[in-house]
Amino acid sequence: MKNIGLKLSVFLCAAILFSCSVETETHIVETPVLDLKASGPMFQGSNTATVTWEYTLKELFPEVENEIVIEDARISSIKISPVNNFDYPDIGKIVMEMKPKNTSMSRVGLLEENFSTTSANGLTIADVQEDFDEAFKDERLTFVADFDLKDEEYYDDIDFELVVTFEVQTRK
Repeated sequence: MKNIGLKLSVFLCAAILFSCSVETETHIVETPVLDLKASGPMFQGSNTATVTWEYTLKELFPEVENEIVIEDARISSIKISPVNNFDYPDIGKIVMEMKPKNTSMSRVGLLEENFSTTSANGLTIADVQEDFDEAFKDERLTFVADFDLKDEEYYDDIDFELVVTFEVQTRK
């Protein structure tokens, strides 16, 4: 008798979970090339470059006919590239953070080696990406790059090109 009750309980739990599951569709969303800028003067050690990306969910998901409901969002890649014909100082590691409009800042990536001034730099993506679905709904993300300046001083501004790719799941 206990065995039948246990089987019935497991079946009911599975049926409830299955009926509550939401069908989703995964979209790849890439930011336009963003101008990540650090304003001089800068000195040896940690310095900061920032850029804000504003968008609307409707422009990112024009094929979604109903209300756009974000179920999950994750960063799948971050690339920081040098700007052509720019004379860069010696730059080391870069830590990338993301600050949504209505939630707290979180670390999203790390460039563990020195910044390459000749090619795109791919960052290692953070394993933990909590509440990114809520962050993506804000329709405004500020990216903050903390970079290690190895030169003693640098008085000009520094520009980087930033492209972030997201995997976003919307409800069907």
